[in-house]
Amino acid sequence: MAINSRRKIFSNFAALSVIQGTNFLIPIIIMPYLIRKIGADSFGIVSVAQVAMVYLGTITDYGFNLTATRRIVRHKEEPDTISRLFFTVLGSKMLITLFLFLLLLLLGFVVPASPALKLLYLLGFTYVWGQSATVGWFFQGVEKMQYITIATLISRAIFVALVFIFIRQKDDHIFFLFFLGIGNVIAGLFSIYLAIRMYKLRFVRPLWSDLIFELKDGWQIMASNLSISTYMYMNVFILRLFTNDLIVGYYSIAERIFFGVRQILGIFSQAIYPRICQLVHDGKKQTRSFFKDIYLPFLLLTIAGCCTCFIFAPRIIHFMLGDHSAISVLLFRILAFVPAIVCLNIPAYQILLAFNKKRSYLLILSLGTVLNIVANVLLVNRWEAVGTTISIIITEVFITVGLNIALFKNDLGDFIKPKSI
Repeated sequence: MAINSRRKIFSNFAALSVIQGTNFLIPIIIMPYLIRKIGADSFGIVSVAQVAMVYLGTITDYGFNLTATRRIVRHKEEPDTISRLFFTVLGSKMLITLFLFLLLLLLGFVVPASPALKLLYLLGFTYVWGQSATVGWFFQGVEKMQYITIATLISRAIFVALVFIFIRQKDDHIFFLFFLGIGNVIAGLFSIYLAIRMYKLRFVRPLWSDLIFELKDGWQIMASNLSISTYMYMNVFILRLFTNDLIVGYYSIAERIFFGVRQILGIFSQAIYPRICQLVHDGKKQTRSFFKDIYLPFLLLTIAGCCTCFIFAPRIIHFMLGDHSAISVLLFRILAFVPAIVCLNIPAYQILLAFNKKRSYLLILSLGTVLNIVANVLLVNRWEAVGTTISIIITEVFITVGLNIALFKNDLGDFIKPKSI
């Protein structure tokens, strides 16, 4: 593999790592201050609203981070095509966001709720507007993620400053998501400015036919992303139905660390995706060589990291909790090797999407979500939080096996393993 390709992948990986690192650190910085000012009950209200906005943001993203990125990679040397695609995708996202905003206003009139709660959601929707304006998919396609990192850092700095300056008392909780949204909007507008200026994009008025094409092309990825979001948040919800807040708390500690480790896999997957989209058209041999040189070392590092987490689980939990918790240690150790299982599906996942096999991808993730819910209901009732962790393992094994089977069923297995002679 060319040294330039390695540098691009490392640069994108580093840029995405900075973004995820800020997403991990900022809650640690502001959460103690926020809870002290608004109280645990108001923080709970804000948390529920934030989950709702994240779901709406997932709908707004609509899978463009994969579908649009793939086409940017293929046409990056064609300025007119890139310009049309840029403004068409941006227009599609704004159209979706406008529809969601009107739906939110309608619910505000229909659903009985306090004026303060309605204002919280109305102001919080600023986050979704910002999400729709962010063009990370474009910079991922041109493999210049450092620019979206700059925009993200600016938005996070603005958000933190607004929280510490203006949130002073309990009633100020309604502004938390608004401040997060302001940062998002500024980052989105700044990213649009950078893309237009640096790549000399000319304005192209989106055609209705192009908008409809983008919506048709991305809906399966959007449905898959919603399945992932449902799967990630449903575990705690089902566990709470069958147990109590204390058990959920012990589980959440292990789960938060698990999600933090899993983010590394997401960063790696995002960083190599544009390169995979190019390599699958260069040939099977080049793609296999890429996975051998880049993916296999990452897989070995992931396994080593899982072993480290398993061995040092008591110390990690003590650091996070400030005390020893045997149940949290047990749960974390059960989850410790899940990232390695997830890592095994990265090549299949990347190639299926590079060849636009969205239906196979959506089917497997949808079945995985259903399996996760059923396994949770059956196992949590018997083994409580341990049942939750077992259901996660069952689901991840199912998804990993399913994606690899789909790869070979679509006659794409040669991209990771040569046929036997």
